[in-house]
Amino acid sequence: MAKLTTRKGRGFFLLIEGADGSGKTTLARRLVAALKREGYNVCPVREPGGTQFSEKVRRLLIDAQGAMNARAELFLFLAARAQLVDDVIRPALDRGMIVVADRFSLSTLAYQSGGRGLPLQDVAHADAISRAGISPDLTVVLHVTEKQAAERLRKLGRSRDRIEQESRPFHARVRRFYDHWAKRRRAHILIDSAVGPDEVFELVHAEVGKRLMPRQSRGRNKAR
Repeated sequence: MAKLTTRKGRGFFLLIEGADGSGKTTLARRLVAALKREGYNVCPVREPGGTQFSEKVRRLLIDAQGAMNARAELFLFLAARAQLVDDVIRPALDRGMIVVADRFSLSTLAYQSGGRGLPLQDVAHADAISRAGISPDLTVVLHVTEKQAAERLRKLGRSRDRIEQESRPFHARVRRFYDHWAKRRRAHILIDSAVGPDEVFELVHAEVGKRLMPRQSRGRNKAR
């Protein structure tokens, strides 16, 4: 079966976001698998990570012991993102691929500004430098309550990483930021993950399909 792409040089960037325990990683994996079955060229990425350099930064951020101040944390996340954008995301979009990202810039705004309290304008400006003009075409934000998040993280059966171990007030601020931001931005969809993983998947899969169809049609018309 021939691999489908969007128009050449006009890939599609899908971002899956949400607080820890929202189910975003599971959703991202299901969407990648479904799109590949449909014949699309798909490039899955996660943050932080995705390149040799960025994976090393991920280990620093996730596994570091001892104190790390908010500014140092911010710039480590942005360093990993800058490398991922140049090495993976931009080339994939230029080839007309669908990039499915498990976290991107919105995580930085939610965690480093909403959670840590760094000035939003400063964080957004620094993030803009790191992504160098790359922005998602569609951002899906999964809402999750504290109780739901705790239960899902417990079921993972693994020890919590440095950020997952943060205080309840920290994670509450992060969740509030996500909800507030997604409700007021175009190209953002806020979904209550309590409806269940199957319904969340169907909702998002349908939304992605609606946005891909016009691109496919333009590509076919151009080829005639």
